[in-house]
Amino acid sequence: MSRHPLLQKKSKRHILGLMSGTSCDGLDMALVHIADGFDTGICASMKYPEKVRSFLLDFIEQKNHTMQEISQINFYLAHLWAGQIDAFLRQNNLDKNSIDAIASHGQTLWHQPQARPFLGQPITSTLQLGDPSVLANLLNIPVVGDFRVADMAVGGQGAPLIPFFDAQVFGGQNRALISLNIGGISNMTFIPKEDDPSAIRAFDCGPGNMLIDGLCRIFYDEKFDADGQHAVRGKIIPELHGFIKSRDEFSSAPPPKSSGREYYGKGFLQALLDFCTQNKISPQDALATVTDYTAFAVYSNYRDFIPDTVDELVLSGGGAHNSFLRKRFAHYFTGVKISGSSAYNIDEDYKEAIGFALMANATLDGKPANIPGATGAGRPTILGKICLI
Repeated sequence: MSRHPLLQKKSKRHILGLMSGTSCDGLDMALVHIADGFDTGICASMKYPEKVRSFLLDFIEQKNHTMQEISQINFYLAHLWAGQIDAFLRQNNLDKNSIDAIASHGQTLWHQPQARPFLGQPITSTLQLGDPSVLANLLNIPVVGDFRVADMAVGGQGAPLIPFFDAQVFGGQNRALISLNIGGISNMTFIPKEDDPSAIRAFDCGPGNMLIDGLCRIFYDEKFDADGQHAVRGKIIPELHGFIKSRDEFSSAPPPKSSGREYYGKGFLQALLDFCTQNKISPQDALATVTDYTAFAVYSNYRDFIPDTVDELVLSGGGAHNSFLRKRFAHYFTGVKISGSSAYNIDEDYKEAIGFALMANATLDGKPANIPGATGAGRPTILGKICLI
């Protein structure tokens, strides 16, 4: 018998949120207990083996895939995540029956938010791998997944979706703030002082950790610049900063907008490296400049596209732990309080996993979870597909 009718009647749900982001470093998991409000239980990040991470990064960067490859990796990721979830449950002495549902964002392979002609019709599209139905049946737990497509079907960009979560956590604070998630891409949500959901604005605003991580892999054979330890030893090079800005048409474009590895991937990184080689820019100086540009891109989007002065910048994602990056935010956002989301009892590393758990809960309730002012959608809509067992 399907568990869905029983799920719909429950006054409290326990949903395991999953997130595998553009950095492809692992699967973030957050167990969220949801009733009238919500509280976060056990969270963990299960790292991918290095050969898997390298394969995913290369696979996403490639432009030409066979149908066999796409089909195989779609199922492979579901198997991989099922094993990691089983390990998470065992390590924390959790019974599968205690989990009402899983919320799975999936691994983005392609995101096409701007319409392009296809067979004579303008089409937008997005593709997240790690099939939710396969995952549900491997674990014998219902899965809600594939959240982005419904928003795109009604004219939205399918991103960002986290503003649904931001509005619940940061709304009603009687002050204007920006919730900034710094994953591979930086995305911001503007929460106005007045409690007015229609005034919320959100969009991707430029590179987050993606270019920083790319340089670290090439220069130091490291996955990321831990706490900005390399960047802090360098100087910000104005010529390199200007070169990045001249190439980055996405950051200066008006919202709604969303991006990913397809924009800031190998091609963008290679142009940056070529400029550094030609101008004899050291690895430390390159990292210092790229880290500064990451903060600058966020600030310039705030300056150009946010209609109000903000009182606070709330950071989450892996970039929230980079102290050099935080200093560059302080340089640009003068007079603005800068804090981490943990000040609001939201772990910086698991905000997105928690957010998708709340979206899955809305889906089970038959409620919309997109914010048209963030995605550009023509109307609110219910997100995700419910995969029953």
